[in-house]
Amino acid sequence: MVTKFDLLFALFELKEASLSQIARKTAASPSATRQGLVRLIGENLVSQKGTLYFPNKENEKTWSAFDIMKFCRDKGINYNIFLTRGFAEVLRVGLEKGECALLDFKGVSYQTVRKYLTFLSRINLLLVVSKKPLKVKFLSDNVFEDVLDFFNLKLSSSRGGQLEESGVGYDEIETLLKRLLKDKKNINFAEIAEEQKIEFTSASTQLEGNTFTLEESRGLILQDIVPPEKQLKEANEVKNYFNAVNYLIANLKEEMSVSFILELHKITTFNLNVAQGIRTSRVSIAGNLFYKVAKASEILGNLNELCKKINDFLGKASTVKETIIFATFVHNEFQHIHPFEDGNSRTTRLLWNFVLMRKGFPLINLYSNARQEYLSLTKLAKERNDSRLNIFLLKIIKDNLFKLLRS
Repeated sequence: MVTKFDLLFALFELKEASLSQIARKTAASPSATRQGLVRLIGENLVSQKGTLYFPNKENEKTWSAFDIMKFCRDKGINYNIFLTRGFAEVLRVGLEKGECALLDFKGVSYQTVRKYLTFLSRINLLLVVSKKPLKVKFLSDNVFEDVLDFFNLKLSSSRGGQLEESGVGYDEIETLLKRLLKDKKNINFAEIAEEQKIEFTSASTQLEGNTFTLEESRGLILQDIVPPEKQLKEANEVKNYFNAVNYLIANLKEEMSVSFILELHKITTFNLNVAQGIRTSRVSIAGNLFYKVAKASEILGNLNELCKKINDFLGKASTVKETIIFATFVHNEFQHIHPFEDGNSRTTRLLWNFVLMRKGFPLINLYSNARQEYLSLTKLAKERNDSRLNIFLLKIIKDNLFKLLRS
């Protein structure tokens, strides 16, 4: 059955259209299309001029709906679920509570809550902390804000926002890390499970625009299967990055050096027609004229200084808080040095993990569903802000530890 949001989505694609054009686009009857459009006009999401209909761009809710639909389309999931008030209510409660049980979702039927929680878990936006009793934790994503905005719902606490850069966030991560070490006494973080490496590879390449899904990346890495519709360049990106992760893990005990960084970059960009070695010319970040990167003449000196700081830090004892803050510095510093013509961000995430893993953390995955927020704090940021990036990475680390404890 065609919904009113199917009609709105069709209008987003058509930009403006007549009733008959919309009906053909959605395979709906003219009468059903007319009824849906009347509802959309009544909700101020669609405007009409003569016989033509078009999205009402003056309404902020229209933009929220567009962002939600775009997110779902990119993920290949049903946007109608996200545009349901019951879903939004479940989301509001989950974000306010942080970690919650079924009894926390008052006013929504048990079956409905289970349906939405199962759906969110399947698309990796929710972690099951325990099954008996059922406890879940919502992962952070900008699309959640769009859903709440669309239904004019506000959070009554700051739980759904950012982790405050206080001892609370770090203390919780330290507790989770201790639990992980206790539950998996024989784990050696230098021997990361194959699945974790595959997930990291998939997400990190997706952050750069690679279209291989997790399942396709798994098939490529384990069975050398390249889907017929995929480009060889994308397949090489995935293979290369998996090899770079293996190289990183195999050499975790090595000191950080410019030659080590160059080798990581070489493996990452092998056979991708990317210039090897430190760049010799000026570069800029596409879509962000404000992003400052080092001059070519400054790169080698800056890299040597960064390597020295990394080795000095790794050579002394440090708290969880100090480790995360320093790793964030390394992430931002390397990106602003921007030593290569291409492949800088992929190399950055490897160096970030190098610091964390040397200090006892597992391989930390930057989930691809956090792409927009991540980019807004890094390559698309108007100015460098290590504090804001650190708050974001705190959430990422915490979510990773929750996921590992669940497995």
